[in-house]
Amino acid sequence: MPENQKEHESEVQTNNEPEEHEHEHHHHRRKKSKLKPFLYSVMAFFLSFVLFLLSICMVLEFTVFSKDYMINTMDSKGYYSMVRYELQSCLTDLVYASGFEPEFAVSFANGYDVKKAVESYINSFYAGDNNLVDTTEFKQQLYAEVQNYAKQNNIEITDSTEENIIYFVNEAANIYKDQISIPFFSVIGKYIDDFYNTLNIIIGVLTALALGISAVIYFTNRYKHRRYKYLCYGLAGGALSSIIIPIFISASNIIPKINITTRSLYNLFVGYFTGLFNYFYICSGAFAILALLAFLLYVKYYEKYRTA
Repeated sequence: MPENQKEHESEVQTNNEPEEHEHEHHHHRRKKSKLKPFLYSVMAFFLSFVLFLLSICMVLEFTVFSKDYMINTMDSKGYYSMVRYELQSCLTDLVYASGFEPEFAVSFANGYDVKKAVESYINSFYAGDNNLVDTTEFKQQLYAEVQNYAKQNNIEITDSTEENIIYFVNEAANIYKDQISIPFFSVIGKYIDDFYNTLNIIIGVLTALALGISAVIYFTNRYKHRRYKYLCYGLAGGALSSIIIPIFISASNIIPKINITTRSLYNLFVGYFTGLFNYFYICSGAFAILALLAFLLYVKYYEKYRTA
C-alpha cells in the first residue's frame, strides 16, 4: 500500500475519533439527565404540598385566630339584634312566671347594650380568659330596673320580696349567659391564645420552605422554560389542593344541616364558615394567578428554546 494512502486512512481515522467520542459523551449525558425530570417533579409536588399547608395556616390566621373576623361576621349577619330578640323572648317567659308585666322584659332587653356585652365576651375569648361571660353588670342593671319597677307600681319591698327579686335576677342572669355565650368557646378559648404565636412561626417556616423549593427549582435548571414549567406545576398543585377542603365540605352539605337550636347561632355559624371558605378560594386564586404567569413564561422561553 502506498505511503500517502496509509497517511490518508490514518488521518480519517484520527478525525473520526473525536466525533465518536463526542457522540458517546452526548449519549452518556442524555442518560444522566433522565433522572432530572423526576427530581424536579418531586420538588414541584412538595412545593404544592407546602402551599396547601400554608393556605390552611393563613386561613386560620385570618379567621379562627382573628377577633376582627368574628366581630365583622356578627355585624354582617345581624347577630346582635337576633340575640336581643331571643333574650327578650326568654326573659318574657321568666317575667310571666314572676308576676311582672311582659312589657318589663321588652323594655329591659331593648335598653340593655347587647352588642357591648357580646364584644366583651369575644374580647375575653381571644384574651384566653376562662370566665368568658361576666354577668355582674347585667345583674346590677336588672336589679336596679326591678327596684325601679317596684317603686313605680307601689310594690313594697319586704324580705320575702327581696329574696324573690334576687332569685329572679339570678335566673335571668343564667338566661343571659346562655344567650351571650357561644358553644365550645369556653373549651377552645385558651388554645387560641396559646397557639397564636406558634401559628405565626409555622407560617414563617412554611413561607421560607416554599421560597426555598422555588429557588432550587429556578436556579438549578439550566433552561428557563424548564424552570417555569416545574414552578407552574407546583403552583397549580397548590391552587387545586387549597380548595379541596371547602369543596368537600360544601359538597357534603354538612354546614346547612348542622343542628343549632337558636337562629342567631345558626346564622352566625353558617356565615362564619362561608367566610372561612372564601379565604381558601382567595388563596387558591392567588396561587392560580402565579401558576398562570409561570405558564406564560414557560411558553415564551420554550418558543425561544425550540427555535434556537
